[in-house]
Formats: sequence, structure tokens, C-alpha cells
Amino acid sequence: MYSEKFKQLFLYPKYCKDIEYTHTAEGFYPEHGDRVRIFLKIENYIVKDAAFKAVGCPRVIAASEAVCRLINGKHVDDIKSLNEEHVRDEMDFHDKTFTCINTPIETVKKAIAKLE
Repeated sequence: MYSEKFKQLFLYPKYCKDIEYTHTAEGFYPEHGDRVRIFLKIENYIVKDAAFKAVGCPRVIAASEAVCRLINGKHVDDIKSLNEEHVRDEMDFHDKTFTCINTPIETVKKAIAKLE
């Protein structure tokens, strides 16, 4: 069911760390009880660093790691177009019955919305 890439994201997350952040937001997926907090260090609308803390299913943890990888170094305008397919490709996980992976996507968009 899970690809090797997915397992690496889940078992060895690099972005599950503490950083000095400028923006943060929390997301919750009530169906599974998943909870994600995203931390961003943003300078001049560029994500200089990203991190997450998550409690929940393996898909949410792997998706949180994938989201951080995809947004690190990106302009906030580019992050606004981040979607489920981008994250599924990054995870090599294409089972669309699991919508919980949208939680970190929605959470990072909530964090950057505070810039506007």
C-alpha cells in the first residue's frame, strides 16, 4: 500500500523540528483525530524554513513532511497553488480515499493567509 518514498517521509521526517518561526497555524482532521501545526520562517515573502508537529495517522505525518519539503524556499504566492496532487506526487501515494492528507495543505495556507 505504501511506497518506499512514503515510508521514508513517515519514518525519517527532516522537518519535524523546532525552528524560530514568524508564522504558524494549526489544522485538525476530526474524522481521524489528526492534528498538525505548521511553523514557517518567512522573510520577504519567501519561506526560509518550515517545520511541523503532527499527531495522527501515518498519512498525515508523511503529508506534513511532504508539504514542508515542497514549500521550503518558495514564494508565498507559489504556495497558494499547492494542492493535493502535488503532495500525493511528493509522497508517491495515490489512494484518493484518504483525504486526511489535505490537513497540512490547508494548515500551511492558513499560516500564510496571515501575511495578507
